[in-house]
Amino acid sequence: MIAFALLGLCVVAETLLELCYKRAADAGNGVAGALMHPLTWLGIGLWAVQAVAWIFTLRVLPLAIAYPVNCLTYVTVPLAGWLVLREKLSPRQLWASVLIASGVALIAGRTA
Repeated sequence: MIAFALLGLCVVAETLLELCYKRAADAGNGVAGALMHPLTWLGIGLWAVQAVAWIFTLRVLPLAIAYPVNCLTYVTVPLAGWLVLREKLSPRQLWASVLIASGVALIAGRTA
C-alpha cells in the first residue's frame, strides 16, 4: 500500500511542478526571466521530491507496474491546466484521459 502512496506523491509532485513551470514561463522575460522566477525553483524542488519518491517506489514495485501508474500525469497535468490555469480541453483530450485512466486502473488493479 505504501508503494501506491509513493506513486501518488510522484503524480502530485509532477503535476504541481508542471504548473509551476508553466506559470514561470508565462511570467514573460524569456528563459532568463523564467529561471529567476521563484516558481521555477519551486518546480525544481518538487522534481527532487518526485525523484526521491520514485526511487523508493521502484524499491517495492516492479517497473512494469510503477511506470504505467506514474503515467497518470498524462491525465492530471491537463486537468490541472484546465482547473488552475483555465486552459481549454477538447472532447478528444477528455476521452483520451478517460482511456489512459482506465488503462492505469487495469494495470494497477492486478497488484492491489
